[in-house]
Order: sequence, then structure tokens, then C-alpha cells
Amino acid sequence: MARRNTYKEDEILETPFDIHHLMRAFVYIKNYAGKMIFALFLSAVGGITGLFAPMITQRALDVAIPQKDKQMLFSLIFVLIGCYIVSVLFTTLRQRIMTKVGQDIIFDIRKDIFEHLQRLPFQYYDDRPHGKILVRVVNYVNSVSDMLSNGLINVILELLNLIFIVIFMFMVDVKLSLVVLAGVPVLAVFMFWIKNKQRRAWQNVSNKNSNLNAYLQENIVGARVTQIFAREDENAEIFEMLSDRTRDAWMEAVRYSNLVWPGIDSISVVIRAGIFIFGLIVFGQGNETVGTIIAISSYASRFWQPIMSLGNIFNNFINNIAYLERI
Repeated sequence: MARRNTYKEDEILETPFDIHHLMRAFVYIKNYAGKMIFALFLSAVGGITGLFAPMITQRALDVAIPQKDKQMLFSLIFVLIGCYIVSVLFTTLRQRIMTKVGQDIIFDIRKDIFEHLQRLPFQYYDDRPHGKILVRVVNYVNSVSDMLSNGLINVILELLNLIFIVIFMFMVDVKLSLVVLAGVPVLAVFMFWIKNKQRRAWQNVSNKNSNLNAYLQENIVGARVTQIFAREDENAEIFEMLSDRTRDAWMEAVRYSNLVWPGIDSISVVIRAGIFIFGLIVFGQGNETVGTIIAISSYASRFWQPIMSLGNIFNNFINNIAYLERI
């Protein structure tokens, strides 16, 4: 007979990536494939439209303003406003569609899990606290449904966004684009280091939350027993101890998460400084105009966002594969 898991023990979530768990979960996507493809199309169009903004700014700075062509300048302003409007509208519509799809997937998964729980043997409920079963149905399902709905689409979108940003950069200036790409190896090393620590830290948070949920559920259900044996003070101390562990795990995870943006931003600032140094000094005798440098700088600031998003998505995928195994 298997030993019963209790609130004192963490559930081990360290598992290798198993594509079979992910493939089994794809059954919940099939019913909403049409809506997800449409949302992907809207996001792609909105994202590409927004990438024209730096090129429009470049033309305004290098052509319209030096030539004092007011008609061209106002035309470029209206085109720029139109690009932003299209980008915002399409992105907003995509978010509304994916919010509805995500909630529908949550409903389907929870319904199937609840029906499955009715057919499980008593041994399953005897081997683990009810709070740890509840956290599967609530917390884990929320994470997995977000991965199945927004996660997969975001992977495709961020990859497309990254490719189009690089294409637009090289269309503006090849040499300055290579300066931007020089920061990729540094970023890769940093992300590899931080993501491993983030993954373990957030899995620890999940374990501590599971333990706290398990103990809380047991005490709510067994309130009469607690009062009969006058264990209010002892139970309060145990709850405080579990809460402290949960808080400490959360603070450690947040500490690593808060290192990501400053790290990315620092690399981005150095690269953008390099753009101005190379553009004005090293390549100063070439064709690098003020508009070109501003446009490349704008693309450089956008360049790091999809890379960071892909790192976060990958981290969530690894965690959610472990959640899929538990579900």
C-alpha cells in the first residue's frame, strides 16, 4: 500500500518534458481551432502594422522635415495614427476572442476532471489530502488552460514578431542591425541562468501552496474535532508555519522574476547606446542619418520583448507539463 501524502510533504513536480502529455491536452483545442486561427491572424496583422511606425518616423525625420514638406509630414502623421489604430483594434479583438476561448477550455477541462473524480476508487482519496486534489481542479487547470489557449498562439506570434522585426531592421540599415544582434549571445546566457532558477522557485511556490491548501481544507472540515481536543493553538502554529514557508517561497520566486526586466533592460540600454556610438562615430561616414538611427533604436527596443516573452512561455510550458501529469 502506497504511503499517504500529507500537508507536511511537497509533491514532486520535477519531471522531464513529455510531449505525450501535451499532445493529449490538444484535444481541448480542436473545438476552438477556428477561433484561435482567426485570433492569430488578427494579432499578426496588428503586429505587422505597428512595425511600420519606425519607418514612417524615419521618413519624416530624413525627408519631410529637412525638405519642409508639410503635406508629406501631415500625410505621414495620419498614416502613423492609422497604423496605431489598426494595431490597437486588432489586438483588442484578439484578446476578447482568446479570453472567451480560454474560459471555454477551463470549463471543458474542469467538467471532464469532475466527472473523472466521480469514478476514481476510494484509495485515491485516501492516499492524499483533499486540499491537494482541490488545487489540481482549480489552480493547475487555470495554468494549463492558459497555456493551451494563449500560450501556443503567443509562441507563434512572438516568433513571427521577432522575424518581422529583424526583417524591418535590415530593410532600414544592415550594419546597425548587426549591432543589435550582437547582444543576443549575452541575452541568451542571462536568460538561461535566470530561467532555471525561476522554474525551480515557482515550482516550490506551487508545492507550498498545495501544502497550505491541504492543511486549510482539513482544518475547515475537521473544525469540530479541533475544538473537541482543544487543538486551536497548536493548529494555528502549524498554519502559521506553513504560511511562512509559502511566503518565503513566494518572495524567493518574485526576487528572481524581478531580476528579469532589469537584466533585459540593461542589455537593451547598452545595445541602444551602441547604436548611437556606431551610427554617429564608427559609421559616421556612411549613409546613417538621424532618422535611420532613431528607427533602428526603436526596433531595438522592440527586439527584446518577443525574446523575453518566449523565455517566459517556455518556462510556463515546462511547469504546466508537470501540472498536466498531475491532472
